[in-house]
Amino acid sequence: MKKFSALLLALILALAACSATAENPSAVSALPAVGDVVEGFRVLEVRDFPMIGGTAVWFEHERTGAKLMYLANGDTNRVFDLTFLTRPIDDTGLPHVFEHATLGGSEKYPASNLFFNLSNQTYNTYMNAQTFSIMTTFPVASLSEAQLLKYADYYTDSCLHPIILTDESSFLEEAWRYRLADADSDLTLEGTVYSEMQGAASLESAAYRNNFRTAFPGSVVGLNEGGDPDAIPDMTWDALRDFHSLYYHPSNSIAYLYGRFEDYTAFLALLNDAYAPYEKQEFTFVDSGYTPLTGPVTAAYTFPVEAGSPTENASTVYYSIVCPGLCEDAEEELVLNTLTDLLIAESSPMNQALKKALPTCDFAAYIDTTAPDDAIVFFGRNINAEDAETFRKTVDEALAEIAENGFDAVMADSVMASVRLKQMLTMENSDVGVDLIRNVAYAYATSGRPFSHMDYVDALAEMDEWNSQGRYRQAAAKWLAGSELTALSVTSPAPGEKEEKDAALAARLAEVKAGMTAEELQALIDLTNAEKPEEDSSALVAQLQAVTVDSLPEEVRTYPVTDSLGDDGIRRISAEADIADAGQVALFLDARALPQDEIHYFALFNSLVGRMDTDAHTRDELDLLTDRYLYKKEFRLSLLENEDEPDGYHPYLRMGWICMKDDLADAYDLMYELLHGTQ
Repeated sequence: MKKFSALLLALILALAACSATAENPSAVSALPAVGDVVEGFRVLEVRDFPMIGGTAVWFEHERTGAKLMYLANGDTNRVFDLTFLTRPIDDTGLPHVFEHATLGGSEKYPASNLFFNLSNQTYNTYMNAQTFSIMTTFPVASLSEAQLLKYADYYTDSCLHPIILTDESSFLEEAWRYRLADADSDLTLEGTVYSEMQGAASLESAAYRNNFRTAFPGSVVGLNEGGDPDAIPDMTWDALRDFHSLYYHPSNSIAYLYGRFEDYTAFLALLNDAYAPYEKQEFTFVDSGYTPLTGPVTAAYTFPVEAGSPTENASTVYYSIVCPGLCEDAEEELVLNTLTDLLIAESSPMNQALKKALPTCDFAAYIDTTAPDDAIVFFGRNINAEDAETFRKTVDEALAEIAENGFDAVMADSVMASVRLKQMLTMENSDVGVDLIRNVAYAYATSGRPFSHMDYVDALAEMDEWNSQGRYRQAAAKWLAGSELTALSVTSPAPGEKEEKDAALAARLAEVKAGMTAEELQALIDLTNAEKPEEDSSALVAQLQAVTVDSLPEEVRTYPVTDSLGDDGIRRISAEADIADAGQVALFLDARALPQDEIHYFALFNSLVGRMDTDAHTRDELDLLTDRYLYKKEFRLSLLENEDEPDGYHPYLRMGWICMKDDLADAYDLMYELLHGTQ
């Protein structure tokens, strides 16, 4: 390996991104104080939010009780979001259909194709909606504040007054319908949500749902909010309209604003007007079917796949430890939440033990706060069904060790450094506002605490101290080690079951067709072959278009860059970014001298670096050091265009990472060790 790496050192091209102090100007509009009333919304709480360089303001609408959070900072990629706290009532996918249908036309904007035309013809950076088991959220973003205000009006009216409530054709389009091309054809099913969920069905998504059904029997969290293709055809238009009446009310909503606004109050005024016709309602969610566990349970499930599909190392296992009462202790919940951050680290004792016991297993651990009780969930995929007990035993043994001794101080510090970097880089995400709102809304939906996500972010800085105080050891002993409230579910592929399932569906559809009258068949044929009427939504697009090509705002950010060639022949490029105290490094080692017949050795080298011992450290020790110093480490082949040969590309070995500026020397040394010292 050393001989091979020396071959690459014919030329080194180094690129380092240095750091500069971040500058996040505050929002233009002055922020209100607690008790102030702004356009019908009263301020309940104001809180600094250092991660985004801004402030969070929590409002309540005085008339309806609707909630609103303004995340004010200097980001000009502004976001408006309207979220409703929805729950599935069956497996037909009612929440998912409304995710689609609410943006498919409204009383004020009656055009089913408007959403797609707005996506392509107006100035947005994000337009979409997402369905979760506990909420449906509708985010939209733009670099133009005026444009975002128009989007907010469109989104709000679409959520409160969708045309699907009065137009059954929208239901047939979005949910499901029969299709029959002619009298001799087979009857089939189609529909936007039906087709989407057929494509989304996978063993892993089924395993995720099976975990809920095993750990929380009878709870609504075991239902499929997206829709089970087998159950979607049971949905009716009346049920869909009832679902809207049940959940889509201002009193059951949270609106979010994110970014730098010259006049955020215009958005509150818009919502105040939209909510004016509504009276305040109380919304409570009682999971009446939930039967808590009284002891350990184990369940095995199959997932239909085609005949001949591989089954070796193809199963997925979930191991959940249910923690009744944990959700009532916010700080203890944060301790368990951050404990999972330690468990999933490459250097954690649990991760290391699972690698040895189940080398093919992909492992994850997290806290789930969606269900009536919190649970710590351990997830493993790419294993055999018979390995599920090994998975459980390995997890239990690691938890017992943590309950006895806690975490190594060096390891806790390593994970904290990695998590700190991750949080510092949050603002580098192009959709940071959309992603942040989704996390904040989800945390509120599960906890009822508006700043629950911010509490988690703050708790990440406490990990080292909590570990030294023995909080993780105590929490593992109290909630996890030796617990009897456990659920082990295994989902495995069943070759041939897909063909059986398809045949059963075809038989049912044939029976439905056979039961139709000649008039019903002809009506269905006519509906299937009817051309969809063309809609001209150009007037509505123009009405909602605040920015034209000629009036696009110009926001160009420039960074100082230096580019020099040293006497040693190494080219060094350095750029300053807006992340304080952190830097990203990329090293390019010329691989043009590599013979073509040795490319496979090059690929093998890249895949093994960091996964084997070096001259100085074991693999386990390297996992710890990598967590500490090489965040987002990469070691791969890269093709770069040669400036002197416009049509020529040259291969390089690319090594890269992100680290704190003070750790840069240690990071370079570690990468050098990986390159030259891997055994």
